Amino acid sequence: MAKKGTKAETVLRVKEFVRIISNGGRRSDCKSYAIENWGVGESTIDTYLRLARDQMKADWDIERPQMVADLLSQCSTLQIEARMAGQYHIALGAINTAAKLAQLCS
Repeated sequence: MAKKGTKAETVLRVKEFVRIISNGGRRSDCKSYAIENWGVGESTIDTYLRLARDQMKADWDIERPQMVADLLSQCSTLQIEARMAGQYHIALGAINTAAKLAQLCS
């Protein structure tokens, strides 16, 4: 039987599962990674997965107006950086996306 991981190990392992899932990984990918790298069992893997999914959900559990404000800020930054780089088609795309988010056009 493997020894119980520390809280710090759990945090790092959950973070790794978040990374795997965010990059399109499935449960089986997380499971393979955990078995190969950490030597943990199914119940521990399920715990890490639950914690990772809870963390991901919490990251996106915000009110709609705040989400729109965050996205508009990102569009603005992208538009400015694209103009400075001479990437005017990217800047225009950011402007169009901002207009859609602000419901100025369909």
